[in-house]
Amino acid sequence: MYIKWIVCEVKNNLKEEFSSAQEKWIETKNSEGFIGQVGGFDLNNKTDACIISFWENEDALNIFMNKFHNKIFFNNNQSDYYNSIKIDFFNPILTMEGEFQFLGDFLEKGKILRIADCFVKSNKTNHLEFAQNEVWMPGMKNSTGMLGGMFSKDVNNSPHYLVSTFWDSLENHESYVEKVLPRLQEKSQVKNDITKITGRKIKLIDSWKIIKNSTVNL
Repeated sequence: MYIKWIVCEVKNNLKEEFSSAQEKWIETKNSEGFIGQVGGFDLNNKTDACIISFWENEDALNIFMNKFHNKIFFNNNQSDYYNSIKIDFFNPILTMEGEFQFLGDFLEKGKILRIADCFVKSNKTNHLEFAQNEVWMPGMKNSTGMLGGMFSKDVNNSPHYLVSTFWDSLENHESYVEKVLPRLQEKSQVKNDITKITGRKIKLIDSWKIIKNSTVNL
């Protein structure tokens, strides 16, 4: 699997126009190797639009980019509605189990996407990956409302990781933050591994959801 992660800083008075343009990416569904895409606005940074897409592999995404991307992009005029865009690519290295087995299920049913975008000390990557597998995954699996997620590493092999988890409600996510997160932080001892972390709490917009293959097993 291959992940594309996009953050756009949307012009403050053009969020509705950006949202309408984002809906036109529905044509992506026709692309070979496309699995699904969701997105919304960060509740903590309300002009940041965040989109995450899942592909079977890098080749599938490259074919889409070469054959179809520009036609959709220029027809929807989306670049008129944001000030900046940042794009990163990741390879999943750990599956985070939750209430659902299939990727399409938690893309479809997810209401909140929690993101931890982490830059890590180069000599601490092994510890971070160990802690993710041994502490965070089982701890989050048992959290009410956690539907599933991915722990992924930057394709450029830099010490840059993306943790993406999907939640069934804001209430259950906030309960996790209040009651579970502090315990996992203490137990995992990863604070000193990380040089920079950007946390995001994204309210997913149903009209942005594009799900082609709902039976991809995690």
